[in-house]
Amino acid sequence: MTLSGVVTSAAEAAPPCSKQTPVKSSCEIALSALHPTQTAVGKITVEERAVRMSANMDFVKYTAKRPIPVVQAPDGGFYLTDSHHLASVLSRLGAGKVTAEVIGRFSEPRTFWQEMEKRHWVWLFDPKGNPIKPAALPRRITDLQDDPYRALASYAQDAGYFKKTDAYFMEFHWARYFGQRMNWQSIDRMNLLAAIRQAELFACQPEARNLPGYAGPCKANSQ
Repeated sequence: MTLSGVVTSAAEAAPPCSKQTPVKSSCEIALSALHPTQTAVGKITVEERAVRMSANMDFVKYTAKRPIPVVQAPDGGFYLTDSHHLASVLSRLGAGKVTAEVIGRFSEPRTFWQEMEKRHWVWLFDPKGNPIKPAALPRRITDLQDDPYRALASYAQDAGYFKKTDAYFMEFHWARYFGQRMNWQSIDRMNLLAAIRQAELFACQPEARNLPGYAGPCKANSQ
């Protein structure tokens, strides 16, 4: 209730995202209209999160609590700068629209991707760490590849094998490290637990000491 005694909604509906949406403002947008800025997500973790959420929720209201960050490109399109896993979960649940926050807007096509890289708003590498061109990025959330080592990095972080930091794309750096150490062996739900145990051993090795969040060295009884 306001001071004047008029009851107001806790969160009024946001307007549609457009070129008129002020930067640092929230707006409503179709999930299918959001363009990824990385090639892959860990689909094992996406599936796990989707199981814990209801497909009958109000997705616009749900994301209004913590809007999905986006940047508007010179062509008017909206690009994710984070929350790819959340967006993938919501897509799996059948979400139509979500609440986004426009955190940036660019008008010069020639420098768009340079500006995105400078701000660490795009990850121009494939799951094995090979550099890619912006044109190789998927166009839609549903086009994101599966990177099981990105999922492994999430589980390893949750288990405390490395610490959460403010470093950009730290999970991708750990995913690449685990993949290299494990010779990019296939990971699925059947061998996930064994892979997590391997990740525990590799995470504290000296070779990982320059990675963000390194929590080593290994304890004597873990070697």
